Amino acid sequence: MNSFLKVVLWFPITLLTLILTFSLYLPLANPHNQSGLVRQQIDDSKSKSLSFALIPKIAIEIKTSLAKEDARPLLIDKYLSHYSSPMAGMGDYIVKVSDRFNLDPYLVVAIAQQESNLGKLMPPNCHNAWGWGIHSAGTLCFDSWNEGINTFISGLSEKYLAYGLNTPEAIMTKYNPTSPGGAWAKGVNQFLTELQTGSW
Repeated sequence: MNSFLKVVLWFPITLLTLILTFSLYLPLANPHNQSGLVRQQIDDSKSKSLSFALIPKIAIEIKTSLAKEDARPLLIDKYLSHYSSPMAGMGDYIVKVSDRFNLDPYLVVAIAQQESNLGKLMPPNCHNAWGWGIHSAGTLCFDSWNEGINTFISGLSEKYLAYGLNTPEAIMTKYNPTSPGGAWAKGVNQFLTELQTGSW
């Protein structure tokens, strides 16, 4: 009798428990009626992770942009200062003028290093570190570094690069054709490597 009573009562009690559980769970599971706490936390975390995910990319883009625009003048100035060049501080101007003529600013500095030890071996106040315009009558001089830099870069662009002479070896054939064993081009290439790698 006792076993029979358990069997008879088990079915309605189980059914009632299932109905009660289902009726309590249904409002929580229905997103149209109520946005549950768990759902809201997931949505918030998604939006936060998406917004934070953009920050590293933006930082990298800014860093790359700064490197492209600012690293060359800073490196050139550091190089000029390291060798106690009278052109120290002209890095920004060298880069701006070089960019205007589609010329590598490191080449401009490397030629100055090869020709006059970055302006230390030239007539006083001549502002011609590249030996530009040297002839039997004397050395061409400029009133300022700005004038000297501008004249040299524009001249190198118009008289050399425009004719496909864009490497130290090719430039040497016209700039210094009597250089023994290509020493001029070798020197310029060495200084170019120093500037490009930042090791001097």
